Amino acid sequence: MEASVAQGTMANSNPGNGSKRILQIGNWPPPVCGWTMSLVGLRRELEARGWDCLVMNLNENRRVKSEEYIDVQSGADYFKKVLKHVRRRFGVHVRVNGETRKGYVLALVALVLARFFGCPALLTYCGGHKQAFFPAPKGSFRYFAFALLFRIPTRIYCNSEAVKRSVLTSGVNGDTVVPIPHFSAQYVEFEQAALPGSVETFCRQHRGTFFIYVCFRESYKLQSLAEAVRRFRAQFPEIGFLLVGAPERELPLLKEFFKNQGLEDAVCIQGSVPHALFLTMMTGSLAYIRIPLTDGVCSSVLEALRLKVPVLASDNCARPAGAELWKAGDVESLLKLMSEAVTNRKAMVARIPEIDIEDNTRKLADEIESIWKLFGDDSDLRTRIAPAAPGAVGAGRQEKKLN
Repeated sequence: MEASVAQGTMANSNPGNGSKRILQIGNWPPPVCGWTMSLVGLRRELEARGWDCLVMNLNENRRVKSEEYIDVQSGADYFKKVLKHVRRRFGVHVRVNGETRKGYVLALVALVLARFFGCPALLTYCGGHKQAFFPAPKGSFRYFAFALLFRIPTRIYCNSEAVKRSVLTSGVNGDTVVPIPHFSAQYVEFEQAALPGSVETFCRQHRGTFFIYVCFRESYKLQSLAEAVRRFRAQFPEIGFLLVGAPERELPLLKEFFKNQGLEDAVCIQGSVPHALFLTMMTGSLAYIRIPLTDGVCSSVLEALRLKVPVLASDNCARPAGAELWKAGDVESLLKLMSEAVTNRKAMVARIPEIDIEDNTRKLADEIESIWKLFGDDSDLRTRIAPAAPGAVGAGRQEKKLN
């Protein structure tokens, strides 16, 4: 099956006779998250190198028409637009994690279409080393599903060696899996942003604030968070909590939840905010609390450490050096770290090591160009660089150019 999907159905022509064209499929802001930051940076880098880089937007704003990206109105619309671009010799670079069935199907469709038409097919696995659907027990449906997905791309990119080891449990060829962290030096280059009036007022009313990225989802453990906030406020009533990150559709649910918990005055909920404002709020906080276990090496955690903001993170066995770890489900261990952030923050900051940041955006662009060169220079090489476990491709800009 692998050979027939990955090699036997490719078209005979090269993708564009040297022209560098790539369709990046992923999240485009707003809202802003780690996926959008990496996509924005990669697009900028590839366009600076002369690529025709189009973005197909899968974010919450995907149905909104824009000159910045290709909108997606439905599943059929997605299929039609991916097909249109691979037939015009665009490589494909799609992102997926192990948390959503829909994302899996979208990635599978794009990769199969790219391979069928002989175009580079690149996949970035954005998941951590342990997520809801992957890795999976051998012999299970989920195991075979991801084993299939990971055998189609020309290359698979992931965030770390730990995630690579997770991907390799599917049985794919290790040579096709390339660990390149999403986080890059440009992420912490920002100018302080003016705080919204509600945030400024909230900060004035409190002696200090904790900064938390939170959404209305199971992985953010809202009941445990509410318990921690309630118990902490009993001891430190002058400390507040800035909550950011939730997309617009989740904001009413999040606000209603904290209202029902009787914690309306303890929190300031802002939802998704521009990156400069995100970092401005983070750097003004006592510490950054990171809740999910499924995120692997999180970009915002590295941002905080680089900016010398203490990070209080759930221990998922993949946190970078310098993060202060608490055991998931153990509110007491989190409260202990929160108390130290109030009473002895300087000591916490002193424990943060220097975080070396490579230009990983450039590194990924170099890798993509090396794959494209092989496809463009010799069509016979398409089968040589796609062993039993190939990868995936990506890029984006206005669809208008193609019409």
